Amino acid sequence: MICAIMVALALVIVVHLARIQVADHGDYVDDAREQRVRTVVMADAPRGAIYDRNGHMLAGNGVRYAVEAAPAYVADPLAVAEQVAPILERPVAEIEALLEGDGLWVQLAAQVSKQAGEQIAELGLLGIYVRPTWVREYPEGDLAAHMLGFCTVEITGYYGVEGYYDTLLRPETVTWERPVDTANEEIPWAVKPFVMPDPAASLVLTIDRTMQALVEQELMRSTIEFGAQGGTIIVMDPNTFEILAMASLPSYDPNHYTDYYEWGEPPFADPAVSQQYEPGSIFKLITIAAALDSRLVWTGSTYNDTGRIEVGGREIRNSLGRVPGEQTVADIMIKSLNVGAAWLSTQMGPDVFYRYVRAFGFGSPTGVDLAGEAWGTVWLPQDVENWHDSNLGTNAFGQGLAVTPLQLATALATIANDGVRLRPRIVAQQTGPDGQVISSEPAFEARVISPETADTVTKLMVRTIEESVTNARVNGYRVAGKTGTAQIPVPGGYDPSGTIATFGGFGPLPDPQLVILIKLDRPSTSEWAFQTAATSFGRLAEQLFVLQGIPPQELAIAEAAR
Repeated sequence: MICAIMVALALVIVVHLARIQVADHGDYVDDAREQRVRTVVMADAPRGAIYDRNGHMLAGNGVRYAVEAAPAYVADPLAVAEQVAPILERPVAEIEALLEGDGLWVQLAAQVSKQAGEQIAELGLLGIYVRPTWVREYPEGDLAAHMLGFCTVEITGYYGVEGYYDTLLRPETVTWERPVDTANEEIPWAVKPFVMPDPAASLVLTIDRTMQALVEQELMRSTIEFGAQGGTIIVMDPNTFEILAMASLPSYDPNHYTDYYEWGEPPFADPAVSQQYEPGSIFKLITIAAALDSRLVWTGSTYNDTGRIEVGGREIRNSLGRVPGEQTVADIMIKSLNVGAAWLSTQMGPDVFYRYVRAFGFGSPTGVDLAGEAWGTVWLPQDVENWHDSNLGTNAFGQGLAVTPLQLATALATIANDGVRLRPRIVAQQTGPDGQVISSEPAFEARVISPETADTVTKLMVRTIEESVTNARVNGYRVAGKTGTAQIPVPGGYDPSGTIATFGGFGPLPDPQLVILIKLDRPSTSEWAFQTAATSFGRLAEQLFVLQGIPPQELAIAEAAR
């Protein structure tokens, strides 16, 4: 019995030893290593800078100082606090309490100015340490805030370009595992390696700082003038699909992003790419382009518009109750007839109609290099839970589906680009840590409509401005455009008290250089886009054409003749 007990005890000891030396070996090694070494940051490189297309800095880096203390080495906490507190602009009692604590290390201030940090360093106080840190700075303030995004104190990027390219812009951090003693103090004879971190990559954006400023000024003016609650303006190059300017309101200053949390929901997400809405009549561009390109009709094709049409059990009417009688396909665009658009979509059928809708990029992200892009919403017949037969009629004039402003601008650019859709982009080139420059090139997405169809739709858009939306005209230039006045969905139907006004166009013709989309949220002076967003388009287009050095039409013709 005694032998059996001894053997059993021996087996318990053996099993315990086996667990410690074999099964848990790695844990004990890690624990021992944690007691013997500490990983410290040797050096930080600044985050990669961001520039506009002309080399103006939009996001850079500044130096701040972290003020820290080792309380065990502070002989007289009150005397030290009396010297440090005024510089940190904090109460003496608060600093004294921190210095009298039991911790091995305490932070007195996470970030102070360069001047304050140098003042504290010059005091030469035992146990007080001043450590330089990088901080993200935006020298243009709130200019292009939504496109840029912001960085936290930890220099982590969120939203916009900062969020999308965070990994690329993030600098390399050089660390060293230093040996320490039982008091967590560095062993003095350990030799530190001398290693400098590689710089982070920098970005050059496609946007033009001057154009961006003009766009933001016009957006601010329009929201005030028309009593809108917010809005978005996008300017693109239809030849490359580069985003030249993009602004939204409400906006913010990325230098002080923490201030906006006090407002409730901070305005950080970019409405141009993250917010979807029902576009309204501007979507008739897509319906008419699809009908023409599928050769179902031509611009002179006629139909009898009785002011109403039933699709899938739902009655669709023209705005203002119009009953225009016999109309052409061209009239559907120029007079913005809902019944005509629904008639076209039912003539095409869902297969043809939605094939073009998807080809224009609706219901899918554009692929732009900005964080937080929404997909939009397009229900197809196979989506049995959400699809209704009436969708075919309402979708034709931009109701019952949702798009982002950038998707609409991309569709406009597709028409202006002879029917070819490219991928919109915001970054023109990257400069890597090794100095290698990588330029982005236009990325082909789809041939959506033929050049002939694109030309026909463009001519209809020109007639729309000349005959219907005259306040969108630009003196000296021919431009093409279309309005969209959209109701706002609410539970149980549509909000009767507000609309979203959109105007999209491009020019000058015949060789369009700019696509401009203007969206105003809930304008109060008028619910109609032709009285609000169209006016903004005319003003802004004139300024941008001059800024781009594009001569007026008459001057261009005269120069060509010479």
